[in-house]
Amino acid sequence: MRVLSRSRRARGAVVVALAALFAATSCSDDGDGPKTAPDALSEKSLRAALLTQGELPQGWELVGGGKEVTADEIVKADRAACQSVMDMVSGRSAKVAPTGQVDAGLLGPGEEEGASHLGINQYEEGGAAALLEAVRTALPGCASFGIVENDGSTTAVAVAPGQGPQLGDATVYFELATVDSSGGMLRVPHAIVRKGSALVITSTLNLPDTATVPIPEELLRAQVDKLARMQQQV
Repeated sequence: MRVLSRSRRARGAVVVALAALFAATSCSDDGDGPKTAPDALSEKSLRAALLTQGELPQGWELVGGGKEVTADEIVKADRAACQSVMDMVSGRSAKVAPTGQVDAGLLGPGEEEGASHLGINQYEEGGAAALLEAVRTALPGCASFGIVENDGSTTAVAVAPGQGPQLGDATVYFELATVDSSGGMLRVPHAIVRKGSALVITSTLNLPDTATVPIPEELLRAQVDKLARMQQQV
């Protein structure tokens, strides 16, 4: 996800090779380049599609937004087959760039530190579907791998597919777990929902060895529904 800076530090630095995926999503049938999706939202409309404080479930709080993730900030997996998973943890793919990004930090009930994240990425036609399918395809073979740190060392992570309601056009759930520098276990559930040409990307991150508060279905469903209403106005 688009990670807030403190969340990135807490993770520790926490492509199915996407060459074919990039070619598929960056070239139209007639060779004229990427196509704008018919339901594509402008940056202004994306911001309007993000949930406000008054639209959050009781006990959840907006704590500001993060920033757009650039290609050089994407956390790298030590196995190309698992990069699509890390792309969603980072908040974007190095190969299939979003045309727009908006996000907000969240605190759930009992979360005094750490953070949850809620974001929307807009893509050219076909990009969101291809990225989500790449994650779904990669998950069975990515139960364990390493993330590459800035100094070239690797940090072991474990990833398990998750369970949850099927929302929007397609939904993928997974949980990433890693040991932080203090020896505590960090568990970071993710939920990614595609609605049309956009992805709703969420995650939660708490202090090590504390109970993780997942993004509730009520919040996720409200975000997907609000996005859908904005898309219908295009």
